[in-house]
Amino acid sequence: MSNLWQSVEVLAGGNHVAAEWAKWSGDHFDLFRAHFLRDTEKRAGFVPCPHGCGCDHRIHKRATGALVGVCQCEPWNCEDVAVTPAEATLLALNIAKFGRAVSKVFECELRETRMPPPMTWQIGAKFANALPVFLTIQNERAAFRQVVADLAARQRERFILLAPTNRLLDAASRELLAGARAGFFDLETNLVLLSTGKLHPKARPGELFQPFAPDATEPAPETVFAHIIALIEKLDGDEQIKDPSVMRVFRLYCGHGLAAEAVAKRCGCVKTTVLKRLNIIRRVTGKDPEELRAYSPFFNKVDDAVADSRAEHIHRKSLVHDIEERENE
Repeated sequence: MSNLWQSVEVLAGGNHVAAEWAKWSGDHFDLFRAHFLRDTEKRAGFVPCPHGCGCDHRIHKRATGALVGVCQCEPWNCEDVAVTPAEATLLALNIAKFGRAVSKVFECELRETRMPPPMTWQIGAKFANALPVFLTIQNERAAFRQVVADLAARQRERFILLAPTNRLLDAASRELLAGARAGFFDLETNLVLLSTGKLHPKARPGELFQPFAPDATEPAPETVFAHIIALIEKLDGDEQIKDPSVMRVFRLYCGHGLAAEAVAKRCGCVKTTVLKRLNIIRRVTGKDPEELRAYSPFFNKVDDAVADSRAEHIHRKSLVHDIEERENE
């Protein structure tokens, strides 16, 4: 069984070579690297022994420029191994991207706030009452317990705490969480990494978190859509944003489901301009534009309402003309 989530717990606090990440994350490594690890552009001093002797091989650069890993065992035990630049490069967890993905999969309103405890962030807010959702990545029970105690003292209200696994959750931490009426959920139990690289919940997030916000409800889709429309309408008042407007790109991409290339063609601009508008939408709404396509039925309702309004106006106008003609007869 893969140790993907434990790899996050063990390695996220530092920079490590690909071989180290692969050892911990197993078959998920390539997928996880493509979506959630970043290249630090720094070269490691050591690489794990490929022969399994347990030591690290010190990286040396030969006169030819080639990299080689030299065994550090006493007595010397392994042959030197060739090391590619990619194998020597240190990788780190892209915390911001990972936090946004976790927030999105649990259907939270995006928050990106670093908290005082190390490796702890508020990544979202859930339900209409903005139940805080925190993510912490620790590797020791004492450190995890300190995070729980800190959040409980600061929040003084219910909250949700997420962590990669539940292996650090001991009796003391459970007691602190219970005292704060807070919920704890580990990613290992509740999420899966799909072959597309996206995270997927094993249960509906609303139902999962509901016991910790018994009086809260998910905002109605119509309310969410109206809020998003209001945010984007404010952007269209910004004179610094030239054509096409953010609203037009929003309607074409999210409402009509057109690809970025098709939107660019419809707007008479380059694709890069459309992508910039989509990034603005992502930043302002806290949601991925592809996710906002789920609200396409509400676009149709708006279009129908506008059409009805225009039709009523035309009908009234023709009725006025008809009355005037009859009076002139």
